[in-house]
Amino acid sequence: MKTIFKKSVEVNSKIEKFLDIISNSLSLFEKEIEHYLNEDREAFQETMKRICNLESEADSLEIEIKVSLYTYMLLPDTRADVLYLIQNLDNIIDEIEEITKDFFIQKPKFPKTIHKEILALTDNSVKAAEELLLATRSFFNELHLTAAHISKVRFYEHETDILQDKIGNQIFNDNIVGNLAEKLQLENFIGKIAHISDEAENIGDTLTIFTIKREI
Repeated sequence: MKTIFKKSVEVNSKIEKFLDIISNSLSLFEKEIEHYLNEDREAFQETMKRICNLESEADSLEIEIKVSLYTYMLLPDTRADVLYLIQNLDNIIDEIEEITKDFFIQKPKFPKTIHKEILALTDNSVKAAEELLLATRSFFNELHLTAAHISKVRFYEHETDILQDKIGNQIFNDNIVGNLAEKLQLENFIGKIAHISDEAENIGDTLTIFTIKREI
């Protein structure tokens, strides 16, 4: 196993914990969308609190990781790559918290006829981000596995795009939503969910470059 962290178990441990937090937030986010569509307000609010707590924990850990990287990593170029990954992965949990709060505040009303598609959209968007986390773990510890996970990120992002287009077409053309303002609101929320996969793909593309650099 070829690992970046030859000199510090501490750095590796903190990053593993950070990735676990992001993974847990993704799992909770998928449950959160189910709670919302099922109109289970109590479960939704409880899950929202857990997501907010994880986001705060991730922010604190991000700072600790930055300090540890400057303490233990000797190569500035590698340190910059790792910092980029940590900062941008933190953006994913920030998005999850923001979307959850937007659902709580705006309370969009999705027709039941598209609930199945929304759950599928969420599932694929979350899977894209989960594959990114696996790619990141591989980048740190088992470099040869990174490319395969990044390929799956792209697959799930593409599936998300297809579902986003399908749902958008239903919202605007199937006479299931009353007025233009509601249609635009629902389209915006669908876009927010799908954007998690877009973010995962963007980070994955950069991770591909980092992987090539390590292999040279």
